[in-house]
Amino acid sequence: MARRLLPFYAVIFLGFFGYALTVALFIPMLMDPNLLILPPEASVAVRTSVSGFLLAAYPLGQFLGSPIMGRLSDHYGRKKVLLFSLAVCVVGFSGIALSIEYKAITLLFLSCLITGLFESNMAISQSVIADCCQDSIQKTRLIGYAFSACSLGYIVGPLAGGLGASHGGYSTPFWLTAGGILFLILWIYYSVKATPVITQPETLHITEAIVSFKTVFTVKPLRKTYLVNFMIFFAVQGLYRVVPLYVEHEWAPHLQTFTALISFASLGCLVANVLVMGRLARQFKTKSLLEYLLILSGITAILILIPHDYAWIWLTYGLMAMPTVMLLTTCTTWLSNQVANEQQGQVLGNNQALLVLGECLSAAMGGLIAAIWVPLPIIVMSGILFIAYWLVNKKN
Repeated sequence: MARRLLPFYAVIFLGFFGYALTVALFIPMLMDPNLLILPPEASVAVRTSVSGFLLAAYPLGQFLGSPIMGRLSDHYGRKKVLLFSLAVCVVGFSGIALSIEYKAITLLFLSCLITGLFESNMAISQSVIADCCQDSIQKTRLIGYAFSACSLGYIVGPLAGGLGASHGGYSTPFWLTAGGILFLILWIYYSVKATPVITQPETLHITEAIVSFKTVFTVKPLRKTYLVNFMIFFAVQGLYRVVPLYVEHEWAPHLQTFTALISFASLGCLVANVLVMGRLARQFKTKSLLEYLLILSGITAILILIPHDYAWIWLTYGLMAMPTVMLLTTCTTWLSNQVANEQQGQVLGNNQALLVLGECLSAAMGGLIAAIWVPLPIIVMSGILFIAYWLVNKKN
């Protein structure tokens, strides 16, 4: 089954490979006054704030695009919508590369926004995976593989980005990503059969797809689940962005050392999803597992701030990465288990929109909070995880 779904896992991998480049390269690029992306006299507070808003542009685009992509893929078929979105992403990553070469910060923001808008294909890939599942255990395992593809993208992306940027400049990795997406388009076009249409209304208006996100607030049985998932996405994705900012500010490591640290933490995510997630899913009920992971994630996040020696951050960052990535898998499965197959596209599209909204807001707010005190966002994200635990544990 997993082999047949490989092209869809490849979509997830390459999308997160590209996004990992922005996390790994934008922070040192903007914090370095010698690169002239920002004026040399810009303060640390300004640089952290701009980095937060720039990292928020990509997930902001995904937030706007995910409900649309999920709904359109239900109507027109996963393959057609996926190929179109990938084609626009080639243009988007090329725009990011050009923006860096010409030091055009406004064009860089717009290119990230457009790329994110059409890089909403994780929702489509998740929908294909969910369509193929026979039971909750298989769904947890196969969706876990999807997040493993995310983790693999975060492992390879920073390593390749650090190597490419060190030898060919900061724009080189983004040019390579655009080329990789072109290859992926050809692979899917020639090797993947047309996916079935799930719903066939007479017409589907774009505005209808956009407002479908309102079901996050109007479908009462799912509102609590959506809220908890959003809090998890906000805190976890926020940690993945503010911890590198904290590391860069605290120790200012060499670019390749910095990107290697991010890759190492992502390796812990991959190990957790491939080797640990399936076993935990068989041993615990989804809701119970979610509660345990929330507590563990909140504690390990605080541990990040304890070491004053850079060598220890490899341990604490790695420990934090493992339970937090399993949280993403578990809360997604928790939601998916509550709806029928014909609702998977819309519901998981909404969930993906919540994920990227959490990324967007936490990146922007994390940068602003870091302008007050750089470690403060980590404390805030940890507190949100504890609140989410209370909501899950609380009886309706």
